[in-house]
Amino acid sequence: MAGYPVDLDLQGQVAVVVGLGAVGRRKVLGLIDAGAMVRGVDPLGASWATDQGIDLRVEPYRASHLTGAKLAIAAAAPEVNRLVVADARARGILVSSASDPRSGDFTVPAVWRSGPITLTVATGGASPALATTLRDRAAAAIGPEAATLAQILLDLRAEVLNRVADPLLRRRTLQLAADPAWLDHLALKGEAATREALRRAMKLS
Repeated sequence: MAGYPVDLDLQGQVAVVVGLGAVGRRKVLGLIDAGAMVRGVDPLGASWATDQGIDLRVEPYRASHLTGAKLAIAAAAPEVNRLVVADARARGILVSSASDPRSGDFTVPAVWRSGPITLTVATGGASPALATTLRDRAAAAIGPEAATLAQILLDLRAEVLNRVADPLLRRRTLQLAADPAWLDHLALKGEAATREALRRAMKLS
């Protein structure tokens, strides 16, 4: 069953990961990349976790570990994951279960990040391995210039919003900057030249 894709802002928000094995580690690292404040719970601890700056709780899971959380991921044994899901739902916290994806509120897609760009691929639970393969193929097709162009446009967008009052002209100006020809320009001429050419095309200089 297809889900509804969103880009959730977790900057500075508490996210809890219960179970810090191989799956839990991937979830923790992804949450850190998203700017979350991660609380990791595992009775056995995790040697790698101490280097990640997370709030590590080396103890069995209990419901109070979810206090203040925006999101929770259950990556422990199935019986523990069921408790995490039940406790999170009782508190209105978004929760995902690694052992029983359908019991939670969301699943985590295969993710690729490059600068401001985040690419995700999901297969509706059919095959996480296929999602990873498709993510890698799509990332290769996007190429290294896309992140640089996105950063340039991120910088120029605020200037357009401040200086172009007419909504229609503003939309056309921003659409012009998204033309894929700028990726080729960037590959051939470099970042500085492309930034200046974009400013001229958008009538910012």
